Parts: sequence; structure tokens; C-alpha cells
Amino acid sequence: MFSVYDGPDARCILLSKQPTVLVGLRDVLEQNEAEIVQVSDYPALDRALAADPGINVVMIDLDSQESVAAQFDALSRLRLTHSDRPTILLSRDFETDEFGTHRMMLGDVSLRVPVLHASLEIALLQAPVNNLDWRRHLDARPAEPVAVAWNARRGEAAYTPA
Repeated sequence: MFSVYDGPDARCILLSKQPTVLVGLRDVLEQNEAEIVQVSDYPALDRALAADPGINVVMIDLDSQESVAAQFDALSRLRLTHSDRPTILLSRDFETDEFGTHRMMLGDVSLRVPVLHASLEIALLQAPVNNLDWRRHLDARPAEPVAVAWNARRGEAAYTPA
């Protein structure tokens, strides 16, 4: 069992086209009685999340898809459509594990691959906390789109409905 994580049973979904690269991650989750299913593309991920409200952690292997820039729209749509699902981003390109909220638009926690057992455990604890901040952020947005007009002469911004 995990030494610290004692949250709700982790029911994870992993978006990855690489079945063997993340075997260690799968093994750690399964050894700790966490369920994990794998899908290979964003449409399949969306369908699975819509069909199973019990999935409580989304993991996305950014390296197995196109570039992050190419995935931006799909990630943004996922974050809005399934805002209640803590999302953990995985990539070899991350310099370090990041448990803060600076990538909030795309995910709740970022882990460097290969994923360390301890980092995964912390991520399972921190992702739901960061996800609450994400949902508060979404709730604070204006109900309708606004346009921002900058008045250079006065040095002020005016917010008007778009």
C-alpha cells in the first residue's frame, strides 16, 4: 500500500499511446489496489469520462501524443468539460515534478517520467486539492464573455460584454 495516500480508492484513466513505457506506473497503481484503464486518444478519453462518473483521476502522457501546443485545445476542452476530475500530466520534458498550480489551465499536477513511486503518491494527494482551486477559478469567471478595452490616455481598462 501507499505509505501516505489514504484517500478515496483511486480509479484512474490513462491517456497514452505507449502501452509499455508506463508499465512501472501501472504496476505501482495496481499494487496499491488502484484501478487503471488506458485509452489512446482524446475522443476515447472524453467518452470514458462521460460514461463512468466514478473515474476520479485522469493521467495524460503528453509524450505519446502530438506536441503540447497541438494538444492545447483538447486539454483545454477536457479541463472545462470534466473540470471535476483531477488531472495529472506526465512528460519526460518536465524538468521536475510540479505539485503547484502554475499549469492550472492544462492540469492539476505535472510529473516527470519516469514517475517515482513517492511522486505519484504525493500527486494523488495534491491533484484533488489543486483541482478545487481550478474549479474555484472557473466559478469566478464572468457568466458571459467580456471584452477588455485599454484606454491608454487614462491608463485604465474597461470591461464590456463581448
